[in-house]
Amino acid sequence: MNFLNIAMLGGVLAGSIPLIIHLFHKSRFKVVKWGAMHLLTAVLRTNQKRIKIEQWILLAIRCAIPILLALMMARPMWQGAASLLGNRPTSTAVLLDNSYSMEAGRAGTSNFSLARDETQRLVGELKRGSEAYVFLMGEGTGLLDESTRDISRVTQALDKVGSGYGVARVPAALEFVAGTLGKMTEGTRQVVMLTDFQRLSFPASEDKAFGQAVDNLKKLPVPPTLTLWDVGVEVKENVAVDSLDFSKLMVGVGQKVQIRANIRNYGETARNDFRVKLKVDGRDKATSQVLLGAKAQSQVLFTHVFDTAGSHVVEIETEDDAVKADNSYLASIAVRDKLPVLLVDGAPGATPDDLKSETGFAQIALSPFAAGKVEQADLIQATVVTAEALTARQITDSAVVVLANVAKLGDAQLQALELFVQQGGGLLVFSGDRTDAAWWNGAFGKLAPLPLGSMAGDLKEGAPSMSLTSQRFENPALEIFNDPQNGTLSDVAIKAWYRLKPSERSGGPEDPVVLARLDSGDPFLVEKPCGEGHVIACATTLDAEWSNLPARPSYLPLIQRLCVYLASNIYPRRNLQVGEQLVGFLPVASAGKTAVLTLPDTSTLEVPVVKKGERGVVEFPQTRRPGLYTLLPAGGTPIHYVVNAERSESNLAKLSTAEITTLAKTHGLQLVRNAAEFKALDKVQRYGHELWKWALLLLLLLLFGELILQQKFARGKGKS
Repeated sequence: MNFLNIAMLGGVLAGSIPLIIHLFHKSRFKVVKWGAMHLLTAVLRTNQKRIKIEQWILLAIRCAIPILLALMMARPMWQGAASLLGNRPTSTAVLLDNSYSMEAGRAGTSNFSLARDETQRLVGELKRGSEAYVFLMGEGTGLLDESTRDISRVTQALDKVGSGYGVARVPAALEFVAGTLGKMTEGTRQVVMLTDFQRLSFPASEDKAFGQAVDNLKKLPVPPTLTLWDVGVEVKENVAVDSLDFSKLMVGVGQKVQIRANIRNYGETARNDFRVKLKVDGRDKATSQVLLGAKAQSQVLFTHVFDTAGSHVVEIETEDDAVKADNSYLASIAVRDKLPVLLVDGAPGATPDDLKSETGFAQIALSPFAAGKVEQADLIQATVVTAEALTARQITDSAVVVLANVAKLGDAQLQALELFVQQGGGLLVFSGDRTDAAWWNGAFGKLAPLPLGSMAGDLKEGAPSMSLTSQRFENPALEIFNDPQNGTLSDVAIKAWYRLKPSERSGGPEDPVVLARLDSGDPFLVEKPCGEGHVIACATTLDAEWSNLPARPSYLPLIQRLCVYLASNIYPRRNLQVGEQLVGFLPVASAGKTAVLTLPDTSTLEVPVVKKGERGVVEFPQTRRPGLYTLLPAGGTPIHYVVNAERSESNLAKLSTAEITTLAKTHGLQLVRNAAEFKALDKVQRYGHELWKWALLLLLLLLFGELILQQKFARGKGKS
């Protein structure tokens, strides 16, 4: 029990006044002898006990009335075992939902702006000396690095916060705040979560994790009060650009690129003639219209030709609606005018272009215009080097490395090659008579898609050959052969090959995949992911020694597309999700310098370039804001990175009122829906429940009761 006006408790002394009056009145009685007194003795004996009881009842009521009045004026509060000092400083942690669904709202006011204003008011009204911490749920990080008692610093920082970020991970946010509260010092603590209760953020599958996070907060040495604040209104109508699809293969200058935008209507109203716009490098290029039914999705196809090499940004933009963050979708596309491919010849001829060399046919196939001395540029720039002369710098400067009948590599060469593939490079391996099976299955095993088995086939004149199995190809490098007009691989005659031992594992993301098979069932082309890069191994040779492949029309498109496919894995990736680290590879000469990074809000900062291996590397982990990030190396050309928010947030459906109430009750949480409710709840949590209204009711009952009893007792005396 606590009293808000404790000075008024002195009024309880007024309860002694009726007692004093009673005693004083009793002392003034005079004894007068009366002759007929003996006639009343029998009556007095009969009523004496009743009269005393009645007098004591009235005395008790009369004493209780001033005492109760004093207690009422002292404003008693009931808090149980809670702190009695409601005005003391507090440790307050606010979980502010700034995921991009919070952009929705009505009358030009977003749910986030309401939540931010209430957060500023809540923090600003904290008692002097309180400490505060704000956790931004959409970003998964704190507004400040740690809690602070400088409340103005928090409110000023909130002015710069916006919505349009990623998904609000509620259990993770509660766990993070639990750790932060452990570092706070005030004995009175509270946690307030302001959110739109989007259904995505409170899935049934995470209810157990949510409950565990709440329990962890309640088990803290100083448990906080926990309040859920339902902010804003539900908005159902929203159209989003869900994703973009474009060529899986590398894009070259002058090539037509198809860009497919996937548009989804999450609302219940059909959208007729919904406009979708294509922008390239910030400039409008094309506009299309699409019919979107309620709760439906559609696709819009654009075609564009890039006339310059370098880093380009493609943007699909739609009409404005409740949520701006999903009205556009960005993609960074690297366009090349040259694709450097390094051919490592394990059986070189007299000259690099000697067709008797292991790479002679491949060099022509990869750079046909250069080989024919035609004044037309080749996309692929092929360079031939012997295995003995291979250097780490040559590997690093290439997009794809082709090993052709290489017996083995030195330890330093192999280490550089492994790092190259791990960091996104492509490796294409052809076997041959010089291939060292022991080295392949040993030191080379980390890169080899499958172990090398025994040789098969016969090179003798007239010996039967093996063909490739006709099939529908799924790999982007081979799907061109699904159309007979582009040639076929089934007419290739393979005289000799290595048996690639099948893997015992299958189906995992890191497991090798057979791209093509021989009629014997043996794998012919096998792909294996390795780090961020890929390795493709062929069971036969690159030249014409073991097959007639170089003489077939399919040879040129096959070798070119295999190299283009392996080079298409742009790494470090430039299309990121919120929170993923931005990594840039620069020439090693850039190491030790700085590069300029432009952020989505157009602000810039300098980032260091660090030497790692044979590269200069830039790393920037703080990609919490969706949009365009542009990296400009010193003396270099800009590299574009785009960060897109997870599109699941575009479904604005929220929990029903009953579901929100049930959630709060199930986990023992308080629930409010506006500032007035929060202030009332905060008052109760700080000071407890005021009892003066009940005291007033009891006081009135005593006053009327005393009057009624006095009249009743008086009538009883009259009758007696």
